[in-house]
Amino acid sequence: MTTETSSLPLFLPGIRPTRLRRLRSLIGWNGAVVLEVALLIAVWQFAVTGLELWNPRFVPPPSDIADSLARMIGNGQLARHLGYSGGNFVVGYLAAAGTGVVLGFALGSIGVVRVVLGPFIWLAYATPRVAIQPILVLWMGFGVAPKILIIFLMAFFPIVMIVMEGVRNTDPSLLRASRVFGVGGWRRYTKIVLPASLPYVLTGLRLGIARALVGIVVGEFIGGTAGLGYAIRIAGQEFHVDTALAVTLVLVVLANVSMLLLLTLKRRLAPWDQEVSTRLR
Repeated sequence: MTTETSSLPLFLPGIRPTRLRRLRSLIGWNGAVVLEVALLIAVWQFAVTGLELWNPRFVPPPSDIADSLARMIGNGQLARHLGYSGGNFVVGYLAAAGTGVVLGFALGSIGVVRVVLGPFIWLAYATPRVAIQPILVLWMGFGVAPKILIIFLMAFFPIVMIVMEGVRNTDPSLLRASRVFGVGGWRRYTKIVLPASLPYVLTGLRLGIARALVGIVVGEFIGGTAGLGYAIRIAGQEFHVDTALAVTLVLVVLANVSMLLLLTLKRRLAPWDQEVSTRLR
């Protein structure tokens, strides 16, 4: 008989909880994360400004990073770079999501498609996409096309591979039962395969967001004239580490917020599966 982890008591009878566990029980998991981040920022600030362990030009304190971020917001630079990167991200990611989900279902469901296209998908998946960005620039120029394409390539393969895995991991007993009760064809696909694969689809879309944000930086590092990746590159060249870290912080926040939204959507649409991604590690 199995019991959900969330239903277990935080403190076992007869065992005295530690101070750390008592603190976590009071503030909750989210509060513990916020507290840890605040403690890290405080230690970082004191180590640089109080103890002077590092040169603040190369390891700026959090206060300098916050000032740089506020300055970029005030002069409109952050909005300009964010708008440029955001437009490329939307086009590249949506294209990757649409084609990745469709092709993932085809690869998982149709043997002929898997035999014909599977080797090419695996070969392309094993190819480091970062390494081909200079070639894309040579082929397509310095416009938005190579930037959108690298975002597409970075997000496409995690999505298609995880969706295919989800389709192929559909419970065989459910498929056999559907045949016994005469449920076949499209009805079996919509009633069994699609619901069973939905957690994988949403997990693939969530992981694709993280890869797509990496594609933003990679695409704008080479041949970029605007965008968040371009801002990081220019700040690094001018030794403005505080600005580079401020833009990086924006990317981290965007990635976590986007993945949190998809995780929330997954919990609403597929409450029967708590976390498919833990099986894929």
